[in-house]
Amino acid sequence: MKTFFWRVSLGGRYSSSVEGKLAQDIKRIDQILNDEQPHYDWAIDTSPQFIMENGWFNAGRSYIKALLCIMAYQRPVSFIDGSIVHISNDWLKRVNSRNYHHYFPRSFLRKKGLDDSYSNHIANITIVDDFLNKREIGAKAPSVYMKKFAKQNVELAHHMTTHLINIDGGGIWDNDYLAFMNKRCEALSLEIQKRLVLREQDKDAYQEVDIEDVDECLLS
Repeated sequence: MKTFFWRVSLGGRYSSSVEGKLAQDIKRIDQILNDEQPHYDWAIDTSPQFIMENGWFNAGRSYIKALLCIMAYQRPVSFIDGSIVHISNDWLKRVNSRNYHHYFPRSFLRKKGLDDSYSNHIANITIVDDFLNKREIGAKAPSVYMKKFAKQNVELAHHMTTHLINIDGGGIWDNDYLAFMNKRCEALSLEIQKRLVLREQDKDAYQEVDIEDVDECLLS
């Protein structure tokens, strides 16, 4: 059932021809209930490249909802002290929720000449509390606010792994947004692969991210 859930959500299964697909999937559910592995006639591209190209942030998209589920599953904690972030479905379903923090703030990226087509990407989203988002971070560069948190929180590196972020790499201290995006997409890609029974069709879809292609992906 878990594999079915991830294949349906990550594959945008019900974006069209819903009634026909539901009829097909009822048969798949019956197979699952009989301890049989159903056949899936759609592939899931698990590659970081696919996330980069298809990760524009909209909380109503099934693909983004699936990635948000993965993020929430990590039980994200506060950058400040490691306290658990309270997550509510009422908050997560709104794209403008205060729980959604752009790790590289939009205003910061705008000053760098990068518009919202860059910043509004799932790989730039972290789940935080309202106080942290508004009061502690605002429009500061990651290198600035992370240095502050590092002084307050000796376990910051560990706590950031609950956000699928490795602070020792990926451009954080250099404010290198494209390097950060690349690393975060790789982390999300690995989490997707953990949740699927990969088939040959999925493996064929996998491809590594080339950092030189990141800029083109975000602009397309």
